[in-house]
Amino acid sequence: MLNNTFDLQIEGTPSEFGDQSILENFRFPNGKAFPKSYKSFVKNYGYGLALGEFHIYIPMGNYGDSLTVRSDEIRNTYIDDVKNDDIWFEIGPDCSLPIVKRLFPFASSDNGYYLFWDYEIDAAGELDIYITDFKGTGFRKAGKSIDELISNLTGGSIKEFLPFCSHPLPRTFKCLKKVE
Repeated sequence: MLNNTFDLQIEGTPSEFGDQSILENFRFPNGKAFPKSYKSFVKNYGYGLALGEFHIYIPMGNYGDSLTVRSDEIRNTYIDDVKNDDIWFEIGPDCSLPIVKRLFPFASSDNGYYLFWDYEIDAAGELDIYITDFKGTGFRKAGKSIDELISNLTGGSIKEFLPFCSHPLPRTFKCLKKVE
């Protein structure tokens, strides 16, 4: 671990940092790289559970919780319906159909929330982050970086992003190990 730049209380010792080559060399369809804050998060924390419930997936090859495996699985649950204009979930308040079509899932929570990057919007090496539960929350812009996402989900304005959450999420990271 380099340092605790995201100011999370760490449970355990980070030990699974994924495939650093993929982390540095991955490109979205438009040629953009992973966001700077995501790379920093992976290098500092690695594989684990953030904010008490979020699995922020990291590149780990064919492992079940790998970013590439989980991203494809999440996307495959809705993308064909989106392409066929068979929308069974709320898109608003902060999203549109063209944005939903290009979102890249990178995290999910134990409570049914999903986090996505819009890789077309790039501000200083960061990508807009959206959150949804594919039910009543719609797609909400939750931040412009992992730092801002953490601040928004652990702060007093949590209801703007998770309207059914009664309290801010804890600023924690629980280290996990791959199960072979």
